[in-house]
Amino acid sequence: MTQEYIRLLARKFFEGTASEEEKQLLHEWYDRLADDQSPEIVATPKAEDAAEVRDRMHANLRSRQQQHKPSKRFGWIQRFTTWSSAAAAIVLIGFWLWTHERKPATGDVRLVTAPLGKTVRVNLPDGSHIWLNAGSALSYPVAFKGKTREVVLREGQAFFDIAHDKAKPFIVHAKTLDITVLGTSFDVKAYKNDPDIKVTVKTGKVGVQVRDNPGQPALMLLPAEQAVVPEKTQKIQVNEISKPAIAPWKDNRMVFEDELLVEVLHALERKYNQHIVIEKPGLSAEKISLTLDDQPMNDVLKVLGFSKNFNYSQLNDSTIVIR
Repeated sequence: MTQEYIRLLARKFFEGTASEEEKQLLHEWYDRLADDQSPEIVATPKAEDAAEVRDRMHANLRSRQQQHKPSKRFGWIQRFTTWSSAAAAIVLIGFWLWTHERKPATGDVRLVTAPLGKTVRVNLPDGSHIWLNAGSALSYPVAFKGKTREVVLREGQAFFDIAHDKAKPFIVHAKTLDITVLGTSFDVKAYKNDPDIKVTVKTGKVGVQVRDNPGQPALMLLPAEQAVVPEKTQKIQVNEISKPAIAPWKDNRMVFEDELLVEVLHALERKYNQHIVIEKPGLSAEKISLTLDDQPMNDVLKVLGFSKNFNYSQLNDSTIVIR
């Protein structure tokens, strides 16, 4: 998208006239912007509703308008030219917080993102540690208040090493799941373009519950167990998994055990910041097991192509086509 078109979409968004498709284009533009920067941490003074976020956006706009007085003929063009892309990103982060369905109940909220091609470590105020995989986003309160410690995995994959507190359970909200622990380590994988949500336990016990079935007791997982929850059916299936396959990504390794090839390719997209287009029919349903360290993308695709009988070509700097 050209800068002029981005400014037009931003103006329509601020005026409340942008369509859902135009809002999505703005969202995708910000995602691409974030990929080229270091991880962002954003603090808001409180959990805001839609009206409050909208008012804050307009206040930012009015403040910047007073600083720059453009001519009448080209007023809005000069305004948006003067504003930096960083300012637009701050407003769009507010939009991100507004449009996602779950927020920690009260207090200051921080949003941390891991750009494609990078992992990020987060240290929580209770002494817990979280690793975010590439293309992930997490929000959490500056201070845990009340009887629970709650965070939201808004997108992606995270490994949690949680400090034990018997009196204050730790709860992760991820897509349609609520995951509850007292103090343990586990991995949650909930990317938007993956068909399943996966919760894998490394140590301790983890309770997994589908949010739409609050009356159903949580399913308890033990070490080396993995809950797989298809988004379409919301039925929890428990599998055993080897310890080397639990969150190897945080140590810059990738381990796949009988994994759908399409999910493997999604993981490669995020790790190498590439877009992979699959044109060969039936390839997405294939499964594969493999272990990768830090091999170049071309070497990985050569091995996959040989084992699964496909060819690939680099369409441009960021797009690979599989045939």
